[in-house]
Amino acid sequence: MAIALSSFLFSTSLIAEDSQEAQLIELVPKSDVDKDGHLTPSEIWYAKSLSKGNKEAIQLAMSLIRDCYSPTGIDKAKPYGPLPGKKIKLFILSGQSNMVGQGLSAELPKKQVKPNERILMFEEGKWQPLRPLKPTFGPEIAFAHAMAERWPGETIGIVKQAVGGTGVLAWHPQWTQEKADLTKDGRKGNLWKALTDKVNAARDASACEVSGFVWQQGGKDMSFLVTAKDYLENLSALVKGLRKETGVADLPFVLGTPRSEEFPDDISNIDLSDVKVPGRPGAMLVVKAQWEAQRVLSPAKAIPLRSLPKHQANIHYNTEGILKLGELFAAGYLELTGE
Repeated sequence: MAIALSSFLFSTSLIAEDSQEAQLIELVPKSDVDKDGHLTPSEIWYAKSLSKGNKEAIQLAMSLIRDCYSPTGIDKAKPYGPLPGKKIKLFILSGQSNMVGQGLSAELPKKQVKPNERILMFEEGKWQPLRPLKPTFGPEIAFAHAMAERWPGETIGIVKQAVGGTGVLAWHPQWTQEKADLTKDGRKGNLWKALTDKVNAARDASACEVSGFVWQQGGKDMSFLVTAKDYLENLSALVKGLRKETGVADLPFVLGTPRSEEFPDDISNIDLSDVKVPGRPGAMLVVKAQWEAQRVLSPAKAIPLRSLPKHQANIHYNTEGILKLGELFAAGYLELTGE
C-alpha cells in the first residue's frame, strides 16, 4: 500500500509540474525555444525575463525554478573546519547582481553541488560544505573549486555578501544613509557592517587565513554621474578598510571590469571621455577607475570581462557565464599572487 501511495503521489507531482509548464508556455509562448512542449531551467528563466509586468507568469516561473533544485543535505550537527593543524584559506566575495549570481543551480555538474568537506562556505552562522542553497548561484562555486584544485592539501572557505543593484557607497567604511542614497541604496542598510560582521563571525568560528578579496560591482554607479566620478576613491576606501579590518595589509584584491570588443584590456592611455553608453552616463568613468585600481590598490588585478554568456533577454550571466566568471577570478588571483 505504501508503495502504491508513493507511486500515486509521484505521478500526481509530475502531472502538476507538467501542467505548470504548459500553463507557462501558454502565458509566454517564446519561452519554449526548442518547441518540444517542455521547459529546461534556462527556458523557464527566459520566460521570467520575458514576463515583465506579468505577475502570474513570473510567480509561475519562479515556482518551477524552485522545483528544479534542492540543496544536497549535510550533517548539520557536524562541525566543519580545516584539516588538523591548518587554517581555512578564507576568500571574501562581494558586490552586486553578478556576484549574487543568476547561474541556475539545476544546471550545475554533480561535482559542484555535492558537499565537499574541503570546500566550505560560511552561511547560516556556521561553516558548512559549499553548495548552492538557492535555485541560483554566483561565481563562488567555480572559484572555490579552482582554489581547491590548486591547493589539494588545504581547506578553502568562502564568505560571500552581495546585494543586487547596489552602488559602492553602500559598502563604505564610513557608511551613512545619506551617502548610500546617492545611488538610492540607503534603505538597504549598512552593507559595510553586514560584510565585516560576516567575515568576523567566520573567523571567530574557526581558524582562518584571510587570503583574498574578490569584487564584482559597478553597474549601479555607472547610472549616477555623481558617484561614478568618485568611484575609485570610494572603492579604495572599501578595500583599504577591509585590509585594516582583517589585519592583512597586502590582502590581494581581484575585480571584474567589463569590456566591449572595440576596447583593449589595457585602457590606461585611452581617452574614453567621448564614449557614451545609453542610460549610464558614468559608465566609462567607472571602467577607467576599475582599471586604475590595479595601480592604486596594489596588490590588485582587474579582470577584463568579454562576451561572457548571458541569459536570453537578460543582462545577467547565465550558468556558463557565471562559471566562467568564477574561473577568471581564480586564474586572476593565482596570476596576481604567483601561487
